Formats: sequence, C-alpha cells, structure tokens
Amino acid sequence: MKEVLFKRNYFKIFLHIIWWTIFILYPFFLGIPVQENILLKILFNTSLLILFFYLNSDFLIPKILTKGRIVLYLSSVFFIISIIVSADVFSSRYLNVHEVTKIKSTRPDKTSRKQYPRPQDNPIRKSTRPFFSAIFILALSTSYRLLYDYFTSERKRNELENQTLVSELSFLKSQVSPHFLFNTLNNIYSLSLSNTPKASEAILKLSHLLRYMLYETNETSVNLDKEIDYINDYIELQKMRFSNEVTIEYNTNGNFQTKEIAPMLLIPFIENAFKHGISYSKKSVIKILIELKDQELSLKVENSFDKNKEKDSSSGIGLVNIQRRLDLLYPLRYNLKLNDQNELFIVDLKINLRS
Repeated sequence: MKEVLFKRNYFKIFLHIIWWTIFILYPFFLGIPVQENILLKILFNTSLLILFFYLNSDFLIPKILTKGRIVLYLSSVFFIISIIVSADVFSSRYLNVHEVTKIKSTRPDKTSRKQYPRPQDNPIRKSTRPFFSAIFILALSTSYRLLYDYFTSERKRNELENQTLVSELSFLKSQVSPHFLFNTLNNIYSLSLSNTPKASEAILKLSHLLRYMLYETNETSVNLDKEIDYINDYIELQKMRFSNEVTIEYNTNGNFQTKEIAPMLLIPFIENAFKHGISYSKKSVIKILIELKDQELSLKVENSFDKNKEKDSSSGIGLVNIQRRLDLLYPLRYNLKLNDQNELFIVDLKINLRS
C-alpha cells in the first residue's frame, strides 16, 4: 500500500513539474526574445503565481473556504492578487523590461510620423495583464482542488466499498464452512455407530477436506481443478455413508486446470442435495453434472425430495448464502435456476469464468 502511494505521489509531482515548465516557457514559444532581464522577470512573476496556486489549493480552500469563512477567503485572495500585480509592475521597472510588440506602419516616411505613447506604456494596461494572469491561476487552482477532492472522496468510497465487500464475503464463506463441517461430522458419527471400518477412511477423507478449507480457501480464487477434487472427496465421503441406499450419478467434463473460481462456491448446492434429498422410506436419487465449455462453467444437481418431510431450522442457509456470494463475486455473469417439480429438486447454475 505504501509503495502504491509513493508511486502515485511521485507521478503527481512529475506531472506538476512538466506543467509548470511548459507554463514558464510558453511566452518564449510565442516569439518573446530570450533575454536575461525578460527571463528573470518571467521566472520571478511565475514563481509568485505558482506560490499563489498552491497556497490557494492547499491552504485557503481547505482551511478557510470550506470552513465557511468566505469574507476572509475573498480578502486573502484580493490581498495576494494585489501583491502579484504590484510585484509585476515593480519587476518591470527594476529590470527595465518593456513589452515587445511589432508595429507596422503604412506610411513610407517614418521620420515624419507623430510619436504616440505605446499602449503598453500605460500603467493601467500594465497592471491588467498580471491581474488576469492571477485570476486565471485562481480559477485553475480552485478547479484543481475541487477535482482533487472529488477523486479523493471517490477513491475512499471505493476502498470502503471494497473493504465492506471483502468483509461480507469472508463472513458468508465462514458460514458455509462450519455448516458443511457440521453435516460431515454427522455423517462420520453415523458410520462410527455401525462399527464399520469405513469410519477411519472417512476420517482420512475429512482431513483432506479440512486441509483444503484451511489452506486453499484463503485466496479470492483457486484453480478449478482443486475445487473439483474437493467435491470428489466430499461425494466419496457421502458414498461411504449411504452405500447402496442412494443412487448417486456424478460426472464431470472439461479441462478444469485452465480456469479459476471462488473457493467453496459449488459445494453448498451438492451438500444441500445430500442433506435434503435423502429419504429413508423410499429409494433416493442424486445426479450431479459439472461441465466446463470455453468460459462457461455449468453445474446441474438433481435430487429427489419429500414434500411432507419436516425441514430443520438450518434448512436453506447454505443456498441463501451462496446466492449472495454469487451476486457479489459474479454480478451479471451467472444464471441460477432452482426448481422443484414432481418430488424432484433441480439446481441449474451457469457461471461465466472470464478472466
């Protein structure tokens, strides 16, 4: 973060130096002769204008104007402009600098031409030029400060939104993981009651799942093949519990090594199928298909369910959280359909995984 701020400030200083260099050299681009006294006058007057620019943008506006002290602000501005105008007139006299103009005469006899005072010798005209220069710098400085405050507030607002988003995503993911762990421990407990040797194998599978949850899901995205491996272990763990009581059809298709996905994003739909799609009074069926075609990842889960079965208090927690995560992580890039028909619950999810 500090490195980013340093680079940003360095670039800002560089742009200011370029701008003031062009501002100083601009009169010479218009054809003003490069003479020592003229150069000194321009450097002196420009230094005052630069000082006025930063004094207005960094002190007068934030410390006085934004506090509602308008009279003091206007008085300060008028006083500074008076100093700039007086300094310009003084430097012209001290350095003996006169404005250079090209006067063309149509009369052939220049010696007989009546001499009139040049307009630039008029003291009022001399003072108007630095006055309007100061007004220009005042407008430029005020615009700069307003834009700076606007973009600063926008950046802070975006940073706050991002921090809120990260906090909300972390909270939602923390809800998914304990919910899944609770259900899996129940599964292993069921195996242990029957004294089956599958209990030790189930514990090993669970250790793999926990390792993934603890060490792989801290990032904002993981390789899709790791998420698929996680799902494979979960389904194998469930097969140990239900054996032949449940028909489980699980298929995958696609090169999952080429894409990334938010961790723990697909498992709640599969977990929900096993949690609510198992009936002990009749045969249950769970079908899971995961496919990756180009940029689109699709997940289709079908499970039988009993409409008359009483739902527990935690029913639907995982699906509600995962829909919120999809809204935050893949806005306008996913399509989720949830249907229940003929005692069959269907999840059809499609996500665009473009980088």
